[in-house]
Amino acid sequence: MHAAAFAALGLPHRYLAFHVAPARLAAAVRGAAALGFGGVNLTVPHKQAALALCDELGAEAQRIGAVNTLVFAEGAVVGHNTDGRGIAAAVRQLSPAPVREAMVLGSGGASRAVVDAIAGELLGPGGHVRWVSRDPAALAAALAPGGPVVAAGWDEARSGAPVDLLVNCTTVGMAHGPGELPVAAATLVDGLAVGARVVDIVYPRPAGGLLDLAEAAGAAVQDGLEMLLWQGVYAEELWLGRPLGPDVVAAMRAALR
Repeated sequence: MHAAAFAALGLPHRYLAFHVAPARLAAAVRGAAALGFGGVNLTVPHKQAALALCDELGAEAQRIGAVNTLVFAEGAVVGHNTDGRGIAAAVRQLSPAPVREAMVLGSGGASRAVVDAIAGELLGPGGHVRWVSRDPAALAAALAPGGPVVAAGWDEARSGAPVDLLVNCTTVGMAHGPGELPVAAATLVDGLAVGARVVDIVYPRPAGGLLDLAEAAGAAVQDGLEMLLWQGVYAEELWLGRPLGPDVVAAMRAALR
């Protein structure tokens, strides 16, 4: 994806993948900065741990409490989070309609970005977000009382108003991840509103999983590739210090697909 963008822009840059053990994250970030990298992306399990390694944080990273993009600028490590803007752009690809009732599954760094984006960009007036996790008390402690976001346990995922946006941020369906959600996917699908949108940020789409069930029930569905695309677009704009045109985004999407 990024290689296609660099080629479309006529740039000589390279985007490389590195496996970094959690205990070596600080050394890896210092090394990347020392070697003259333009920046890096971070994924599971580094998004929250990297906060302590940043000299500065962008507004989204501060709110979310996780970073997925680092920019090395004049000796400083600047942490950003483009996941929120990525999911907002991805959901709008399905429909630009405001969200009335949302449910987000999981409590990791990605879910924090998704909840932040829904509450800040996608939610319509009077809308609500149900944030489901194994430890709702821990989530509730970080939420503003009386706000649109409510923490809930998995036993509460099957109750409440019909959901018109469901986002799975758990690792179910990922390689080496758990095989099933704590609540049957069919039960979650039964709680969807007519015309609901369902996004699973796992990619590629697991066969026979949540998205297949939701699509069969009439929902508009999307796997994690669109979010991956748009968070990458916004990350690259941070690294290059300029917006990417639609032709570059198209090249990135084609390479990704």
